[in-house]
Amino acid sequence: MNSFEQLLQKAKSYGLTNTAVVNPIDEVSLGGAIAGFQHGVINPILYGLQTAIESTAKKHNFDVSKLQIINCESEEQAVNSAIKACHTGQAQILMKGKIHTDHLMHAVVQRDSGLRITGQQISHVFTLEVPTYHKLLFITDAAINIFPSVEQKQQILLNAIAFLNKLGIKKPKIACLSALEEPYEKIEGSVAARSLALNEKLQQCSIIEGPLAFDNAISKRSANIKDIKSEVAGDVDLLLVPNLEAGNILFKSLVYLAKAKVAGVVLGAKVPIVLTSRADDANARLYSAILAQLNCAKNVC
Repeated sequence: MNSFEQLLQKAKSYGLTNTAVVNPIDEVSLGGAIAGFQHGVINPILYGLQTAIESTAKKHNFDVSKLQIINCESEEQAVNSAIKACHTGQAQILMKGKIHTDHLMHAVVQRDSGLRITGQQISHVFTLEVPTYHKLLFITDAAINIFPSVEQKQQILLNAIAFLNKLGIKKPKIACLSALEEPYEKIEGSVAARSLALNEKLQQCSIIEGPLAFDNAISKRSANIKDIKSEVAGDVDLLLVPNLEAGNILFKSLVYLAKAKVAGVVLGAKVPIVLTSRADDANARLYSAILAQLNCAKNVC
């Protein structure tokens, strides 16, 4: 699996998936939802002030005549109505529009939202198509969990592995990243990485190694120079970052310096959540919708 185009062709075969879009009142969020519809991936149900949605559509020449608009007088009503639609099964995906991430996720994690799964860790996976890498690259968690514990990282990895399985990657190669290749007590992430690499549950469903520095995970040559014997080096699928801050810097470096295409999806809730940044373009929202739709599909591979 080496491109979003491959994922798009796979997603098209499953038809439109109902998607509750929260407050799509700007060009990018409304445009991304419409792009998903036009490409045969999602059926957007738009929750927000109808006049604002229609005004945005008119301003940017978007056709919303085939889309359902649920008029909501406030942002809070839009959030609650969209979440309720996901809880009751009217929608299978939740998509962020023009709304702060904190506001949306705060509502999602409330006990009465109906979207929390008992004992399940909510986490995020970025998917990147990097021009200089031979296949899609995945990063977790660079958006939700700030300083996850080892136990939380295990669940974050299990979420990501299940997600990659849906995309056709049956036993993903995982690198638990740190600044060095041996556990060092003063670098907490390196100790956690080794613990996870030795975790029997994770070993059963993945090829996992750690700690590995980024260069050794990505480059077989770099690993060879350092005499690191690795099944993962140079062919890694999934990078587990030590914390959100490191992950945020990593994925943005790949986007802005390596010109990677990027998409992201939140896992671990009752429905996948498309949680794009305000700086993301319509393509990033389309690609994210594709990931969410494939995560919904049953027996994808």
